[in-house]
Amino acid sequence: MRRILHADADAFFVAVARLIDPDGVGREPLLIVGGATDRRGVVTSASYETRKFGIRSGMSTAQALRLCPKAVCTPVPGRACREKSREIRLVLEKLTPVVEQASVDEFYVDLTGTERLYRNVPLAETAAEIRLVVQRETGIAVSVGGGTSRLVAKLAAKRAKPHHGCTTGVFVVEPGEEQAFLAELQIADIPGVGPRFQERLAERGLRSVRDALVLAEEDLSSWFGDRSGR
Repeated sequence: MRRILHADADAFFVAVARLIDPDGVGREPLLIVGGATDRRGVVTSASYETRKFGIRSGMSTAQALRLCPKAVCTPVPGRACREKSREIRLVLEKLTPVVEQASVDEFYVDLTGTERLYRNVPLAETAAEIRLVVQRETGIAVSVGGGTSRLVAKLAAKRAKPHHGCTTGVFVVEPGEEQAFLAELQIADIPGVGPRFQERLAERGLRSVRDALVLAEEDLSSWFGDRSGR
């Protein structure tokens, strides 16, 4: 049985910006990373407090400041982010046998076959221990999802995020519960399903995973082509 974890740093660019300037932007709850106060540029990340106003990454800074005029903008601390990303990876490599970095703030950890190494405790307990060590040694909080595949672990990590109401920072989908977990999601939650494909799906009445589960693969392939249908 595969045991995969996905560690995703919480509001990574915001967290790093606050760490390197604790007496400046570190005191600002309404923080936008990316762009400038003259409303030029694009939002790279935003604090969770700011996201409540509808601000998202990729949005123009001008639009973000219209939604939240009291927000403070700060440049992306690129070098510090790279250094902090390396720190997180080094900690994970000390704790686990296989680490694959997916992006500057996302990491997959493969714990398959390591049950005895981790005292045969549940995967969620191991994930919680790893999370605590990462935060203690790097100053960065990570949300950790777990499951029997990379896809399930990544989606579980989203469920573990603070803005989803998770207080532990860990969410593990137990073996055998994958279909029930996925069935609760929207198709837009699945990695690789972009806005244009979402529109095509919506034209067929497909918005949730449950909407698609009742259809045969042949039906989906006939509508969207073999690759997209699969």
